[in-house]
Amino acid sequence: MSSLSTGVAQRANSADDRNFGLDLARFTAVTLVLITHCTTMYLSLTPIKPPIVVIISAFFGVELFFVLSGFLIGRLLFRIAEADPTPRGWLIFMVRRWLRTLPLYVLWLAVIPTVLPAPPHLVEHLLRYATMTQNLAWPMPADHWFNESWSLAIEEWFYLLFSAALLGAVALARSTKAVLPVILLFIAVPAVLRLLQPAPESFEEQIYHVAKFRLDAIAYGVGLAWLHQRGSRLFRYPWLAFVVGAALVGMFWQQDAYGVWLPVAGWTFMQLQLIAISVGLSLLLTSMLKLRPCLGPFNPVIATGARLSYGIYIMHLTIIATVAWRASAYGLGLAFVLPVSAALIVLLPYLSYRFFETPMLALRPRQIHPAALGGTPRGTPAAGAAVGRP
Repeated sequence: MSSLSTGVAQRANSADDRNFGLDLARFTAVTLVLITHCTTMYLSLTPIKPPIVVIISAFFGVELFFVLSGFLIGRLLFRIAEADPTPRGWLIFMVRRWLRTLPLYVLWLAVIPTVLPAPPHLVEHLLRYATMTQNLAWPMPADHWFNESWSLAIEEWFYLLFSAALLGAVALARSTKAVLPVILLFIAVPAVLRLLQPAPESFEEQIYHVAKFRLDAIAYGVGLAWLHQRGSRLFRYPWLAFVVGAALVGMFWQQDAYGVWLPVAGWTFMQLQLIAISVGLSLLLTSMLKLRPCLGPFNPVIATGARLSYGIYIMHLTIIATVAWRASAYGLGLAFVLPVSAALIVLLPYLSYRFFETPMLALRPRQIHPAALGGTPRGTPAAGAAVGRP
C-alpha cells in the first residue's frame, strides 16, 4: 500500500467527525469578513472612518476560507483517488459539491434583484454570475453587483479543474504518486501567471479577484491535507507551526496597515504577500487541528457559526444594503439599520441552513467504494484496505 494509502486508512474513520479546530477556523474566517464589511457599511452612515486594521481584516478571512476549503476538499479527493479515480467517481464528487454550494448561491442570485435596484443589463449579469464566469479570467463587473461572489467563483473553478486534473492524473498514472505533481502544478501556475503580469493599476480588481490568478490560494490547503494524510512531522509540532504561522500573518497584516517593517513595496510586495499569507494560514490551520473544545459556553456558538458561515458570507452584504436602503426612505439611521440587519444576518442563514441547505444535502449521491460494485480500480489498495467514505 502506498504511503498515501496508509495515511488515508489511518484517518478514514474519523475524517467525517466535526473537528473543533476546523470549526474555529471557519468561524474566525467569517468573523473577519464580517468585521470589515459590517464596520465599513455601518460607519458609512456616520462621519466616522473605520481604521485600516479593520478594513483589511476581510482579506485574511477570505484567505483563511481558501486554505480551509483546500484542506477539506483535498482530504475528500485523496480518498476518491484511492478508491474510485474514474469519470463516475469524479462526477459524483462534483454533484456532491454542487449540491452543497450552488443551490443557495443560485437562490440568492435570484433574490438580490428583488430587494435591491437591479443593474443595467440584468439578464447578462445573471447569466455571467450563474455560470461563475464573472471573474474567470477578467475583472469582476465594474458596478460591483454581488461583488462578494468573486471568491465563490474561484472556489467553484478550483473544485472543477483540480478534481478533474487530480483524478485524471491518478487514473492515467495508475498510481497515487501523481497526486503531488498536480498539487504543485496548481500552486505554481497561478503564481507564474501573476509574475508575468505588468504592475496593475488596481491589484484588487485585476489580480486579486480574478480566478485564474488565485487558484493557488486553495491549492496550499490541499498541500497541507497531503502532508496531513502522510503523517508529516509538521503536525507533531503544532505550537511551532502556530508561532511561525502567526508571525507570517501578523507581519503582513501590520505591513498592510502601517507599512513600517518590510523593505518591499508595490507590486513585489503584493506578489510576496499572497504566497506568505497562504503559507502562514496553512501553518495556523496545522496548529488548530490539534485543538479540542476549550471555550466552555462559546463552543456551541462556534459550531453553529461554522455551520452557518456559507450562508452568512453570501447574504450579509445584501442584507445590510437592503436594510440601509429601505431605512433611508424613512429617515432612519444606524440605530435602526444595525440591530435589524445584524438580526437578519443570523436569522436568514439559520433558516436557509435548516430548511433549504440541509434538505439539499440529503439529495447528494453517495461516493460509493468500488468494492461495493464488485471491483477494485487500478493502482488502489486491495479490497480489504480501509478507505473512508466522504
